[in-house]
Amino acid sequence: MNRHLLAQAAAPAPAADALNQKIVQAVRASNAETTAYAPSQVAIGPDMMIAQASGLVAQSAAAYFDGVSKLALASQGVLLKQMTQNLVAEKLPQAAEDALGVLATDVMMAAAAAVAAAAGAMEAESASFAIDRIDQSIDKYASLLAARKGGG
Repeated sequence: MNRHLLAQAAAPAPAADALNQKIVQAVRASNAETTAYAPSQVAIGPDMMIAQASGLVAQSAAAYFDGVSKLALASQGVLLKQMTQNLVAEKLPQAAEDALGVLATDVMMAAAAAVAAAAGAMEAESASFAIDRIDQSIDKYASLLAARKGGG
């Protein structure tokens, strides 16, 4: 499209001998200015899609992160309730499994945060902090379970 506009501007102008030359000259100057700005002002479909792609990706990543966050929080609520009931009932192996489920939802959150950060929907530093905290939590729980199995 841009090439077409520039080629059209370079084509010879039609005869305008019968018109007022000052008006013709003013119109040609105005047309030349408009044509010179056309490539930067006119956007065709593919160019617009390319320019908007990063924003659309970030928007999709934000929606993905939001959905995964809600799913993980709902799952954690159910698992924490089960874990508490199992602790009260002194069913420690089942409570440990529920706790692992809670940690698995944390891993799911970390993965969603990483996707959102990679797509620009979340600051990479914020996602990195969240992922590091989740990793620390999982490491602490894994070492607690290992010590429990070794001592029990």
